[in-house]
Amino acid sequence: MTSVRSVVRAAVYAPTGVADGRRVAFADEDPFTMGATAVERLLPGDEALTGPVRIDLLGEFPAVAEWGFAAVLGTSVDLTRHPGTAAALARVVRSAEEDGEGAAIVVAADLPERAPSGESSEPSPLGAAAVAFLLAPSSAPGHFPLGKGSASRSAVAGAMLVAERHEDGGSEVAKQLVGDWNEVPANGPSVDREAIRNAAARETTAVSEGAYVPRARYLENLPSRWRFAADRCAACGQLTFPARGSCGRCGRRDALAAVLLPRDGGRVLAVTTIRKGGQPTEFDAQVEASGPYEVALVELAAGARVTLQLTDATTGSVRVGDAVGTRLRRLYPMEGEWRYGRKAVPVLREPG
Repeated sequence: MTSVRSVVRAAVYAPTGVADGRRVAFADEDPFTMGATAVERLLPGDEALTGPVRIDLLGEFPAVAEWGFAAVLGTSVDLTRHPGTAAALARVVRSAEEDGEGAAIVVAADLPERAPSGESSEPSPLGAAAVAFLLAPSSAPGHFPLGKGSASRSAVAGAMLVAERHEDGGSEVAKQLVGDWNEVPANGPSVDREAIRNAAARETTAVSEGAYVPRARYLENLPSRWRFAADRCAACGQLTFPARGSCGRCGRRDALAAVLLPRDGGRVLAVTTIRKGGQPTEFDAQVEASGPYEVALVELAAGARVTLQLTDATTGSVRVGDAVGTRLRRLYPMEGEWRYGRKAVPVLREPG
């Protein structure tokens, strides 16, 4: 009997920045970071997948996607790229449903505010956004109701039609939807699109004159830096973060259990503003383009702290004691490619 899959969850990530009533991606976002956030929303808490995981990408994802999604998931992937249209999205989801060995994820991303002039494809109703579908083996598949749409409509826009057609919270489809399927938040920060485009177009050929991290070391540290991987010692109970293969208290290596710290809900312990002249050279272009930035000391869990750059926030808006989430974002260009890492994002306060 041929195995099949069903869509078990669909997640949307949309940036909090707003311009002309639509979502706008910040300068440190690209299709990979947005798609990675949507994928993380598919797997809340410590839920994990075992590989190989089939991944289908729709849209103009950077080269980092070839290995980056494996690092995000912490397992091997079998990745294929497709055109970013609604017709392609419907076709790819149907194909993933029919070929049901193991888990599958379909990811589509849209950055319409950075599209070339004359772009004819219809953007997402939200503006910049990414959508991800998680499919799991099933004996009785239930097709997710994606219409093919027109060839000119983007994949994300096509996915958004699902929410428009299934607003009833009691429907089976609505139960599968998580993330930003709602309208543009009234309290999202206003963004200058031209400034975002200029900052995002920086060259990737910079050579470090500061705290240089070799690419091999950067890749080696991704489990801790991207997934917040830590070690819990069964002998003394110590939590060691970042994970380093030995207990930070007793030094034992044979009693460690791998744990993932929560990505969201950390508490700000301290905030520092980095002004022009105080930044590592990797961030020179960022400071020139956007001015000072802030760095926060965040407690992820008892005994686990990490220093993260703040993003999606105006200077002074995040204070000690605030709760923050974290997102995978671009850090700085180095040796012909972007380096990525986690940054802290504020929890939007409801107006009033």
